Amino acid sequence: MPPPPPTALTFGEIAVALGLTTRERVAEALLTQEQSTSTGATPRTVGEILVERGVLTANQVQQVLVEQARRVGKSQIAGYRLLEKIGQGAMGAVFKAKQMSMDRIVAVKILAPKFAQNSKFVEQFFAEARSVARLNHPNIIQGIDVGEANGLYYFVMEYVDGPTVGDLLRRGGALDQKRALQIILQIVCALNYAQKYGLVHRDIKPDNIMLTRAGLAKLCDLGLAKLVTRNAPSRTDFSGSLGTPSYISPEQARGEQNVDTRSDLYSLGASFYHMVVGDVPFPADSAAVAIAKHLTEEPIPPRERNGLVSEGVNMVVLRLMRKKREDRYPSPGELLKDLEVLSAGGRLASPGVPAPAEEIVEGIPVAPPPPLRVRRSARRRLRR
Repeated sequence: MPPPPPTALTFGEIAVALGLTTRERVAEALLTQEQSTSTGATPRTVGEILVERGVLTANQVQQVLVEQARRVGKSQIAGYRLLEKIGQGAMGAVFKAKQMSMDRIVAVKILAPKFAQNSKFVEQFFAEARSVARLNHPNIIQGIDVGEANGLYYFVMEYVDGPTVGDLLRRGGALDQKRALQIILQIVCALNYAQKYGLVHRDIKPDNIMLTRAGLAKLCDLGLAKLVTRNAPSRTDFSGSLGTPSYISPEQARGEQNVDTRSDLYSLGASFYHMVVGDVPFPADSAAVAIAKHLTEEPIPPRERNGLVSEGVNMVVLRLMRKKREDRYPSPGELLKDLEVLSAGGRLASPGVPAPAEEIVEGIPVAPPPPLRVRRSARRRLRR
């Protein structure tokens, strides 16, 4: 179909030109809009009316708005020029854009209309995006700006010109263990930093780990993370359990709201599993089946699916993916210690399990007993 004429700039004209609806439906929506305005009701956009009537989907409305911005020759968001769509997620679409004032390329996430219509969600979106924008860590995508323009709620982030770990897995299967270990180690550093600010990501997965051309790993999509405070352990109430079925923690799968960083560690373990095996822990034909397996089944040890996986990595992954959160690593910092040992080519005292510590008896440290020694004569009798 030939491109529509550049004079077609209204929402309705572009929706028709894209083949998403008809002129008659647009005319009906315009009439409804005019009648609502005349009665003093809250003004509604043509897009909102068409969504309510089932003519357009929320994603189609977003598609029209972006095309409208492109044809006008300027961004719908003041100070930014949208260049191209580079991603789509449950919460919205991500666009490559140019920040005019700084003359630099950035990434702009635009909140999906179905969430933008929820004032409580929008308020939380702003609060948490600002929290992320205050973070400054080399392994976290830097937040730059957040705001609203022409009905679009947006979050501006650092742009990374490189693939995601998910891209690499789709292209070539399992990653080399050494490379996978280095990537995971960097993401654990990011989680350790985010934990100090009370942030829980809730959607750790290979597609949310980006790689720069220099090989630096960066955790992205923290803009819709969960902010945990002492007085409000579950301030956020986003749609559903969030998470991605192939990597979701059991507590998120159950819809629990008081998830903490150990939930992120489970999802990180599932991602690590995928990276070293080349497949997800629980292959399934549907999201529901995958989620059920995270709740009820133990994963096949990665070492059994790929003999190149070391015993240390095998045990670390399995500990991360334990069903009960108290059985996993208690914090990213504790996990980091084991990963650094493995990365340096060392061996854990007991793979994936903390080395035995001194016992405490009434406040007095008691060293563990020395290993049992058996005399030669006793060993001979035992052999007989």
